[in-house]
Amino acid sequence: MASSAAILLVGLGGAGCAMVTRLSAQLPAEVAMALLDTDARALSGGGPGGTLQLGRAQTRGMGTGGEAALGLASAEAEEPALRRLFAGVPVVVLVTGLGGGTGSGAASVVAGFAAECGATVLSFATMPFSHEGERRMRQANDATVKLGQKCHGLVVVHNDLLLQQVTPDAPLSESFAAADKWVGGALRGIASAFAPGALIAADPAVLKSLLATPGSPTLFAFGVGQGEGAAMKAARAACDCPLAHAPGTVAKVASLFVTVAGGTAMTSTEAFEAVGAVRTRFGGETSTILCARIDPALGDRIEVAVLGASLPTPKAPAKPKKGGKVEDPAQPIFEFATEESMRRGLFGGTPMTFIDGQDVDVPAYIRKAVRLPPAP
Repeated sequence: MASSAAILLVGLGGAGCAMVTRLSAQLPAEVAMALLDTDARALSGGGPGGTLQLGRAQTRGMGTGGEAALGLASAEAEEPALRRLFAGVPVVVLVTGLGGGTGSGAASVVAGFAAECGATVLSFATMPFSHEGERRMRQANDATVKLGQKCHGLVVVHNDLLLQQVTPDAPLSESFAAADKWVGGALRGIASAFAPGALIAADPAVLKSLLATPGSPTLFAFGVGQGEGAAMKAARAACDCPLAHAPGTVAKVASLFVTVAGGTAMTSTEAFEAVGAVRTRFGGETSTILCARIDPALGDRIEVAVLGASLPTPKAPAKPKKGGKVEDPAQPIFEFATEESMRRGLFGGTPMTFIDGQDVDVPAYIRKAVRLPPAP
């Protein structure tokens, strides 16, 4: 099932397969797709591209029941098939939902195999809704750290953030449609950069240079503008994209890859003005790579997609106290801070204590957003 496409879009688990299936209609031919799941029924209807059932001997097609360890074992058992899938693919984009068993357990394994096959791996991971409970959130947080160590870039989409993009009485499908718009639009922009006919072209090696090191803090954004001043409207929309302002997202990056696509009326001045606005907001002092493309189907619309990254920040080795234990150099040098770890401090490794739906281990002034008076 090896692919000759520039980008292989992989849906992993129930949430990941669902999103890839929804995105398939809006992505160009330069993107190949594959669906991976432990649940045989979920794959029985086929889908865009190929399908691969994970853990056939481990789960017997019944799914993982939310057990991450079973998801991990299921992915490891299909190592030969996964390596064949990733052979010769320059860029793998992995889409998965964390919190359940297949995504949480298998994501880091799948990303690791893809990276070992020579692909640049960019992952999109959704986090559970806060009302889904402590166990799923903790499992998702653990999986985020492991996935970040295996893929070259990681974009985390918080499901709670999706609910803030629509009115309270809007159907749930509208919330997921917002995520599809951001992720699908940005993927479309990046994929079109590798397609023949771009005014300012790029090749997949650009992403390899941008995401050179696993664990790179990653920024992803997408915006659309229309009518007069469409390029600047699109740039501002990308700068305001919720994906770029989610908890834990980096505000500035060292390198940027910006794609600008517009109709036949788009000028070079407009394209460069859009890139300038993106650089002002997100950085890109080390390098900024621009790809521009004319697409008559866009009419007076302009789309701006942004991918940015910085090198992981190494931790300074701790100076051991007299008679203390020296830090193990084999430990990971980069970990993702989570909202839970930042808010709960010393309570981060203990079970949450909920009263009336609130984690009371978090100090009241933080939970209630009370500004403390300055110290005398």
